[in-house]
Order: sequence, then C-alpha cells, then structure tokens
Amino acid sequence: MTFEAFEVELGQAVRGLENELKAADLARYDVDADAVMVAGQQWRKGLEQQPKTSLSASGPITVARNLYRPADGGKCLCPLELCAGIIGGLYTPVLARQVAYLMGHMTSDETSKVFTELGIAGPSSSSCDRLPKLLSAVWERHRAPWEGALRQQEVVAAEAGVVAVSLEGVMVPDKDAQRAAKATREAAKQQGLSKQPSGPAGYREGGCGTVTLFDEDAHRLDTVRYGRAPE
Repeated sequence: MTFEAFEVELGQAVRGLENELKAADLARYDVDADAVMVAGQQWRKGLEQQPKTSLSASGPITVARNLYRPADGGKCLCPLELCAGIIGGLYTPVLARQVAYLMGHMTSDETSKVFTELGIAGPSSSSCDRLPKLLSAVWERHRAPWEGALRQQEVVAAEAGVVAVSLEGVMVPDKDAQRAAKATREAAKQQGLSKQPSGPAGYREGGCGTVTLFDEDAHRLDTVRYGRAPE
C-alpha cells in the first residue's frame, strides 16, 4: 500500500468514527413525549422514531427521531432538528457555514466537488444550491436590524481621513424575469403587434457597492463590500 492510499483510508476510517460519535450525540436531542409546545402552539406526537440522515462536516449521519404534528393537522415538526440547529432539515450548523462560505466564492457544482476532493460524502450540487436560498430568506426577514448590528461592530481607524463610496450594477439572468419576458413576447406575438420586444430577455440588474477608508496619504485601510440580488 502506498502512503497516498494509506492516507486516504485513514481519513475515511477517522471520518467514519467521527460520524458515529456525532450520531450518538445528536440522538440526545430527540424528544419523546406525548406533546410539545413550540411558539405557543401544541404539537402532538405523530410518527415515532423515524430514521433521518443529516449531512455533517465529516459526512452523513443517520439518527432515529420523533416527529410531531400540529393539533389542527399539517406538516410535521422535529424537535431534534430544532434543538440541534439542523438547517433546512439537512445540514448541521458547521457544514452549513462551510457550504455558505464556499458558495460565496464558487458555483454549487464546484462547491460539491471541494467536499468530494476532501473525501467527505454528502453535499451534492443541488443541495449546495438550495442552502443559500434558505439562508437568504431568513436574512431578508431580519436584514435591517442584523445589518445594523454588523455595522455596530465596524471600527474606523483613527488615521482614516478619506471615505470612498462606490456603486455598480451587473445584468444577470433571472429565471422569474425570463418566464415573464417569454410570456410577454408570446402575448405580443398572439396579438399580432407589429413591434415586439427584442434583445436579451430575462435579465435584471444586481447591485454591488463598496465603502472604503483611506488615510491622508491615500493608503487603503479597509473595505466593506455589499451585494444585493435584483429586486
């Protein structure tokens, strides 16, 4: 056996042990009761001890957990996932942070390949693509106070003498806008309009900007970057 093969097998063995330990610890977050109260609403036990696989930073971990239904019916709730901080019913907190970081620098396919190269099974291209959308929805609901809290942590260096603010935009393809543009063109065609929409369809402008601090000698001290999807 070559050293390379030994290193690969050792990594797999260690991650396997790590997954077993994580599964054992995750199981302790399960709740076994006739009913639970969440946000003032009562949820009654439904399906018992259903196994579910979550994705962690070392690979998939499978744990049996109880599910609870609202009194008036509807989608089940899993106390284990709430207590352990499982995101989107799939990601452990550490893996979610890792995927979110990588997705800020590369595509979902490239992000998935990073984990494959590291010997970590789990995050597919599609699951990597879904995570930022889940996080973005939560961020948007709390954006104003959370951005304010982040700004409170920013420190302006004493030697800062100049602030430069830059704003730019880039046209990006948008699925919803593409559907709308296609429907508009189809409607114009059916109505026999002589002048129909032309040019690239379904593009919207994404905004980006920077706030940069310089000292009196024009040496850059710090830059804060902002980006917003088309609105």
